This record gives sequence, C-alpha cells and structure tokens, in this order.
Amino acid sequence: MKVLVTIPHFHNPKGGGAYGSTGTESARRAEALSRSIVGLHQSFGPRQAFLYCLHEPVPGRGNGRLLKVNEQAANALDIAVCTVGDSHLIDNLSVPRELFHHQTVKSDPMMIGFACQQVLKAHLGKYDFYCYLEDDLLIQDPFFLRKLEWFTRTFGDEVVLLPHRYETSSKEVLHKLYIDGPVRPDFTARWQDVNDRLALDADFLGSRIAFERWSNPHSGCFFLSASQMARWAESPTFGDGDCSFAGPLESAASLGVMTNFRIYKPAAPHAGFLELRHLHNRYLGVALKTF
Repeated sequence: MKVLVTIPHFHNPKGGGAYGSTGTESARRAEALSRSIVGLHQSFGPRQAFLYCLHEPVPGRGNGRLLKVNEQAANALDIAVCTVGDSHLIDNLSVPRELFHHQTVKSDPMMIGFACQQVLKAHLGKYDFYCYLEDDLLIQDPFFLRKLEWFTRTFGDEVVLLPHRYETSSKEVLHKLYIDGPVRPDFTARWQDVNDRLALDADFLGSRIAFERWSNPHSGCFFLSASQMARWAESPTFGDGDCSFAGPLESAASLGVMTNFRIYKPAAPHAGFLELRHLHNRYLGVALKTF
C-alpha cells in the first residue's frame, strides 16, 4: 500500500482569524503539526518492528534483533505539508525533515486546502490512498486505512466513510467529546440528501456496526482510494475553489467530497469505529461548560 497525505499549514503570528489555524500560539501549533506527522508514521508507516532480542552491539548494526511487524502498514508513506510564502512553522517542528515534504504553493492563505487537492491530483496513479488532513489532527489507529478499504469493498466506491473528531481531557467530567455533532439537514441540503440510503450496517469482527448519512459532513479530512480520487478529479467542479460550505477551510475538506460521494460516519453507538483526535480543544472544557 502506498499512501499520500497532504496537510495545509499556515501561521500568522499576528493572528486575526476565527480558526485554530489562524491563531497566534506558535508553540502549540508547531507541536500539533509535529504530532500529526509523527502519528501518521507510527500508525501507517513501514518503519515498525518487534524487538526479538538484544545482543552485544555490532558496529553499524546496533544491538537488537528485530522482526518486521504490522502487515497493514504502508510500504510507502509520503506526507506533503503545503504552505504559502514564509507564513509557516516548518522550522519550529520537532520532527526530522525526512519525515515529510515541505511544499510551497501559490495560494491565498485561506485557500491552501484547495492547493492540496491539486497536489493530490498531480499524483494520480501513484498511490493507493489519497488523503487530506488538517494540521491539528492525530490518527492513532493502525487499522484506520484498512477499515476504509473494508468499507468501500463492502458498500462500493460511491460511498466515503469519514471519521469522527474528538477532544480529550483528564480534568473535565467528560474525558472524551466527539465534536462534529449533527446540524440542521437544510444546512447541507443543497449538496446532499441525507435521507438517500440513510443507514448502512455490516458485520465487523463479530459485531454489527452501523453507519449513517451525517448532516454534518465535516471532519477536517478525507481519505480516498485511488479509484475514488480519479473519479473526483474528473468532476467538472474539481478545483473550482467553491467556498460556499461554511467557509474556505470547511469547503476544502468537505464540499468536493460531499458533492461527489455519499458521505457516511459511524453511528453514535459505534462512534469510535473510525475516529481521530482534534489536538486543539475548542469545545471540551472551553466552549462546552455545561458540567
């Protein structure tokens, strides 16, 4: 399996925006992006092993006998962090530069996500998965992509499964909060009919897992198979820069996918089936103060 991930990243030390990506907290934002990159490698990358035993150090070979592990890991994982000009924190990251590609794009800062789409299209035919991930999201499930493969194999290429984003805290009454709750159906009715094949379900590891059309399709990310990416890239609206869904950041992540596929998310009783962590708590313990 070969995986390409694009991450839009912008930092303005003066701030001036409502999004987390336009905040002024340089250290927090650099740490979040670093964790996002490392998380991808730890979950999907090929550099994983099982410590079989230790022995006397051998010059140039270390002191451990290692076994290859996790057949679900990608043979190749390429991460492109897309930035505009000097408005970024690439030099502040705590990860080796070999773990990602820094790709400068020509774009309005709020439109970097659409530039990421073009990067994905430029590499059609080279990867098995084409992914988009906002710069403060952390994946910790090594079977994340395998679950997506299973989903499309079960229900077809015309459907896309998106994860639920969550925030965590050890100090609040809630230790975990899924943040992308449903919205009014009319909010997205011009792009999707959530009542069209509203629910799906299938057996997975001995349990019946339910999935639903979600009135709120946003997850800050998308993950498409090679055939799905090719299908979307052929759409006449691909790359049109339409920002009419909520705003430019939300539209880059969600609008094109929403208008070309039926989007599902795990039903609430099975929310953890596919999930990723939002590293910047904007709700749990911040906006949410009901406990």
